[in-house]
Amino acid sequence: MTDRQIARWRQLRSVIFLVILTVAIFQDEPRPGLSGRGLALLAGVAVGAAAWLAMTVRLGPRLQPWATGICMATGVFMTAARPGGYGACYALAAVVTATASLPLVQAAIQTGVATAALAVTHALVGTPLEAIVIWAGALLVILLLGTIRREREARAEQDKALAGEQARTAALAERARLAREIHDVLAHSLSALSVQLETAAALLERDRAADAAVIVDKAGRLARDGLTETRRAVSALRGDPVPLPELVGELAAGYRTDLDAPATFAVDGDPRELTPEAGLALFRGAQEALTNVRKHAPGSAVQLRLEYLPEAVRLTVRNHGPAGPPTTGLSSGYGLTGLRERAELAGGTVEAGPYADGWLVDVKMPA
Repeated sequence: MTDRQIARWRQLRSVIFLVILTVAIFQDEPRPGLSGRGLALLAGVAVGAAAWLAMTVRLGPRLQPWATGICMATGVFMTAARPGGYGACYALAAVVTATASLPLVQAAIQTGVATAALAVTHALVGTPLEAIVIWAGALLVILLLGTIRREREARAEQDKALAGEQARTAALAERARLAREIHDVLAHSLSALSVQLETAAALLERDRAADAAVIVDKAGRLARDGLTETRRAVSALRGDPVPLPELVGELAAGYRTDLDAPATFAVDGDPRELTPEAGLALFRGAQEALTNVRKHAPGSAVQLRLEYLPEAVRLTVRNHGPAGPPTTGLSSGYGLTGLRERAELAGGTVEAGPYADGWLVDVKMPA
């Protein structure tokens, strides 16, 4: 049920209780009438019913206290006009509504005043002490239960708001993850493709069409690889496992083919399936390391090693030896900073720095 449906049901229930109480009062002796005590009872029933209906429809913060106060006063008046009857039920209903619709302090004050007035009235009309205690206790218990219900509803609203905030945070995190994957894939593929096409254009200007054709063919392969990598990224985002040894091996083979340079790849331990986040972070680590080698030390020897440890998977990429001149225009997107952020989000670590005569990138992910 929606909040509006619940509110309407509570209003209907209140009206039903009012009808039952009114019928019971007219069935009891002395009955409301047009003269004497009956006229006083009839006036009390009319005023009480009007106040009951007014507080049921919730008139607003300014008029609601008047409605509940008049209904409580009607309960005290009906108790004095006909001791032992059902008049005190007006006060009970007013306390229920006050605890639900008024500020807690105001509801407590009204309930305290109504309890004291009702107890004094019962005592003046000779009601037994046990009955006085029961009526006074009932009003106070209703106040306590109403307070507990309000606190429970407030906590429920807070939990609902917190759940909504968590959902928004998760959606923003997912958007950031999607943006990071798309950016990395496109930046890596398009940057490499741009370098190849610029090289081909320069060769054509020198009338070296044959060499340019080779470069264009390589550019076409890079474009196809970019599409394949995009599909892999989308698959990983959907939660599919990443074939890590196969992908890292392809990166090493691509480095050997493109730069005609030594690149070895070894796997230690028994390969096992990783979470998509961990597998993708390790693959991006190998890709970023090789991109940096292509950029800063093209042609240097590269060693890639994938170690399946008992509680983690470790990827190390080392390059060493002579290298060609640095290449401009290559970028994989966020670089080592983005790689560290990606690894930390999946619970891993990234270390990178000089090693012997080259550079070392070490990525470790829990598994």
